[in-house]
Amino acid sequence: MGGDEADAENNGIAASRFMSAPPEASKPRLVLEVLLVNDPDFPEVTQQAADVILSNARFTLGDKLGFPNVDFRIKGTVTVADFIARNLPPGNECSLQFEPLRALPGSRSASQVDPALVDQFLSRWSVESLAAFFPINQRENLTSYEAIRGRLLEEFDRKLDLIASYQLGDGKSLLDPSKLSQRSYVNWICAVRNQNEADFILTNEFILYDLASEPYAHSIFAKCKVGGASLLSPERRAIHRRALIASTFSMVTDLPFFQEDGVEWLTTSERFAVIGTFIVAHEMGHAVFKIPDFYDHPPECLMTTKFETGYVSGFRELKAHPGPCPKCQPYVDAKRHVFLAQNARAAGNLDEAISNLKMAIGKTPKHVDGSYPQYLADLSVQIAEAYAAKGDVKQARRWLKSAVRVVPKHAEAAALKHTLDTQ
Repeated sequence: MGGDEADAENNGIAASRFMSAPPEASKPRLVLEVLLVNDPDFPEVTQQAADVILSNARFTLGDKLGFPNVDFRIKGTVTVADFIARNLPPGNECSLQFEPLRALPGSRSASQVDPALVDQFLSRWSVESLAAFFPINQRENLTSYEAIRGRLLEEFDRKLDLIASYQLGDGKSLLDPSKLSQRSYVNWICAVRNQNEADFILTNEFILYDLASEPYAHSIFAKCKVGGASLLSPERRAIHRRALIASTFSMVTDLPFFQEDGVEWLTTSERFAVIGTFIVAHEMGHAVFKIPDFYDHPPECLMTTKFETGYVSGFRELKAHPGPCPKCQPYVDAKRHVFLAQNARAAGNLDEAISNLKMAIGKTPKHVDGSYPQYLADLSVQIAEAYAAKGDVKQARRWLKSAVRVVPKHAEAAALKHTLDTQ
C-alpha cells in the first residue's frame, strides 16, 4: 500500500493539513467491504487493478478531505449478470417506483418524464450555475429552470439514440436488449438498494444514465453514463445505509466516444490512479461527507463536475492544486463533529457524543448529497440512542419525535421507540 501512496505523491498530489480535520489515524477507521463485479464484454477489474485504484482513493481522501482512515477489504468477484439477477427480483418495490422515471431507448424518451419532477431536481442549483455548465455557445436564453430543462432533456434523448448506435466486438449494440437490464443505472440503483453484499462495488460495466427525472448536467453533457455513484443501501452499516459503485469502463474501453481525453497517454497504472482519485474518492465525498456535486467550485475541489472537466483533466487539476477546497470546508467541519461523536460514544463519553451530534446538525449545509431531512433524522436518532444509553428516556423520546417529524417512517427511530416502549 505504501508504495502506491508514494506513487500518487510522486504524481503531484501532496497531502495537506485542514483547518478542521476528522480525527487522526489512531482513531477508529472506516472499514468498507469491496466486491468486484465484472462484465465479460469489457476488460476485467482484477485484484491487482483494484489495489491500485483503492490506494489512490485513500491518498486523495487524506489530501482533499483530511480522511485517510479507510480500509478497503476485497471480498470476492462475481459477474454483473449474477449480481443484478439476485438483487433485482421481478416486481420488487424499488423497480416499480423507478420504472416510470426511466428513459428507455426506443420506447420512452426523457422528455416524457413529469417536468415538475425535473424542475424540482434542478432547483437544487441556481439557474446561473446550471447555465454555466453548458457550452458557451449554448448559454443564450438559459435564464429559467424551464429553459434549462428543455435543453437538458433534448440532449438526453439525443445521447440515448447515439449510444444505442454503438456496437461491441460481437456486432451487438451496447444497449442490446439482452444486456440493457444490467447496464441501466435505474436497475443498479435498485440492485444496490436490495443488496447486502458490499459497501463498495467496483465494476467494469458500462452503466447508462437513464434516470430522466434527475438529469445531472455533467452526466448528460459528458457521455450519459455513470462513472460512480453513492446510493441508498439500507442493509449496509459502514456508511450508514449507503453503498458506492464505481466503473472502470471509460478508462479501459476501446469505443472512441467513451474514451476519456488524454487516456491514450497514460500507463495502465496511471489509468487506475485516475479512477481512484477522480471517481472513487469523489464518491466517498458524497457518501461519507454528504458533499453534493458542484459546478462552480475552485480547481482544487474534489467535488467539482464541470462540462470541460473529464476524468484525466480533472485528475491533473487535482494534482496541480493539492489541498482542500475552501467551499467544501463547511461539510468537512460538520462531519468532523459526527466523527468526534462516534469516538466519544465508543469511549463511553455520552454527553460529549450528544454535544457533537447537535453541533453536526447545526453546521450541516442544507444542500447535501441525498436527502437533507433524512440525514437530519439519522443524526437525531443517534442523539436519541445516546440519551437512551444514559437512561434519559424523556430526552430520547424528544429526539425520536424530531426524527419522525421530518421522516415519518424512519426505521431506526421506530425500532428504538419500540425498545423504549417495552422496557
